[in-house]
Formats: sequence, structure tokens, C-alpha cells
Amino acid sequence: MRNPDWSRDETILLMNLYLSAPRAGKTHPEVAALSELLRQGARQSGRQIQPTYRNAAGIAMRLRNFGRHDPAAPPERDAGLRPGGAIDTAVWHEFGGDHLRLADEVRRIQVDMARGFRDGWQAQSSRGPSPAFGCRTTVVDDGPTMVYLLLIDAPLALLAPGVIDLSGYGLIKIGRTSNLARRVAELSAGLPPMAAVHYVPIGLRRFEAAGPAHDFERTLLNRCDERGWSLGGEFAYAPIAEMKGALSGVALSLS
Repeated sequence: MRNPDWSRDETILLMNLYLSAPRAGKTHPEVAALSELLRQGARQSGRQIQPTYRNAAGIAMRLRNFGRHDPAAPPERDAGLRPGGAIDTAVWHEFGGDHLRLADEVRRIQVDMARGFRDGWQAQSSRGPSPAFGCRTTVVDDGPTMVYLLLIDAPLALLAPGVIDLSGYGLIKIGRTSNLARRVAELSAGLPPMAAVHYVPIGLRRFEAAGPAHDFERTLLNRCDERGWSLGGEFAYAPIAEMKGALSGVALSLS
């Protein structure tokens, strides 16, 4: 089966990623986050998707096609890549000179797609499990673990009253999980279905085991404490670009 063509909304998110990380490879945290967002959105719409559907390798390859439209791109940046399609050209022409409108569109699309991470959760009254007695045994298998950044899309005055609204900053949850869609669904389950609060993945970094992931998560949280960004627990009001850079190990030194 052939993967479907990229939609306008998907291409807008891709262009937004190009503007911040034009050379991002398949292991880049923002590439991984966009892949998770697009794949989960497709699942939520009922599609049967292939392993190659919007995977990180494909996104990293397609990302470079925008260099053909970018007058600031070095000539060699796109060497060997196929030309971008008509949708790439149309989106670049629409938003290449209007990054503010692009940011508004990106926010709308991200929020719409983030709803898919609720995994079809339906509103219902609370029902606890039936009483059970006796001993229980839990077996925990270690394995690949992701450290994530979730942008909490909600009014700052509602979730962090007293915090001064700053340009380029955002409410961010830092955490680790082996299944991002399940984790966001769990977080969303604590909110009314109609709540205007959404968790938008903006960065993922994969580790082979939980121990290194825990250490890296702790490093990010400590950095938030040191810089006065922490809101307590796993939450921070921090510069979005710097937190993305810290996750990738590029913009900030984590030593």
C-alpha cells in the first residue's frame, strides 16, 4: 500500500519545523515529536497506517525539500533529494513571507491533532474497580523509553496565575514514558472532555532503557530549577526554543 499524499495541514507543520531545524535528522527530537503527532492523528481518524507512514526517516528526508524554495538555503542543502510536490510549493508561497500567520495556523493544527492523543476517551462518571483481596505481583520490563516535552495549550492566567506572560515562553510538562499516546491520554483523562486544555508534543528523545531516560529527564528539570523556570513537579514556564535545544543537546550544555 502506498502512503497517502501529504495534506496541507501536515505540510504546514513540516514547514514550521524546517524554519526552526532545517537540517534535522531522523533522531532529532522535533522530528520524532512530529512523527508521533501525525501517526496518532491518522490512527484516531480510523486509518490503517503502514510502518513507514510519516515516520521519522521520511519526515527528515521530506524536510529538506523546502530548501528548494528557501532563498536563504545553501545550494548544496538539497543535493540528491527529489523535488518537493505542489503542496510544498503552495504552502511555502502562502506562508514564506508571513511567519506570524504561519504560527497561528501551526497552533490551530497542533491543538486539533493533539485531541487524537486522548485515544477516544469518552466522558463518563467515575467507576472504581471491584474490591479484591490477596497478594499482587508486578513485573516491570525495562526497555526503550522516551523523554518528552509537552506544550500545555491553555490560558497562562488559568494554569499559572501570577506568572508573567513572556514572548517565546510556554507552559511545558517534562516527563518520560514508553508510550506517548497512552501517557497523554492518561493526562487528558483528568480533564473534562470539553476543557480547552491540550497537551501538544513538541519534542521527544529516545533512550534504550529507563535509567538513562530518568537521568536525562532529571537534568532537564534541574536546569529549569537553576534558571527559575520551574513551576514545581514536572512543570515549567520556560523558553520553548531553549527547551527544545536542551532536549536535542544542541542549544544548551547539559553537563
